Amino acid sequence: MKFIFLLLLPLGLLSQTKVNIQIMQKGTYCGGARPNPEILAQHETPKPFANKKFVLVSANTKTCTVTTNANGYLKIKLKPGSYKVYEAWRYYKKTPDGSDMKNFDQECLKSAWEKVDGTIDAQKKSQSVIIDVDAVYCSHTIPCLLNPLYPQ
Repeated sequence: MKFIFLLLLPLGLLSQTKVNIQIMQKGTYCGGARPNPEILAQHETPKPFANKKFVLVSANTKTCTVTTNANGYLKIKLKPGSYKVYEAWRYYKKTPDGSDMKNFDQECLKSAWEKVDGTIDAQKKSQSVIIDVDAVYCSHTIPCLLNPLYPQ
C-alpha cells in the first residue's frame, strides 16, 4: 500500500498549476479639501496590496488562506479549476476595519460578504493574474458603517 501511495503522490503534484497573482489596491482621497488632478491620479494609481490575507475558494468549496508578500504577490500551486478570491474579512464575515459589528448595518454587511474580489482560472500551466481591490477606506467610506465620521 505504501508503494502505491508513493507512485501516486508525484502524479498529484504534477497536476498542479503554478499561478502568480498580484493583488493591487486602489486608494481613496481622504482629505477635506478638494484635491487637484495630480493628487487624485496619485490615489487612483493601483499599488501592491502587501502582506494581506485572502481566502481562495475552489468550485468544490475547498478553501486555502494565503498572504501576499511585500510586493502584493501570491505565488502558489493550485489544482486545475476555478477559484474565487475573497478578502479575509469578507470570507470570515467580519467588519472591513475589524471594529465592533454593532456599528454596522447587518443587511449591508451580508451583501458585502458575498462580493467576490476576484477569480482565478488555474487551467493553464503557468499564468499571472492581477486582481484590483478597493481596500483603502476613509473613515467616512467604510462599507456599511452606520455613523461614519466625515472629515472636518
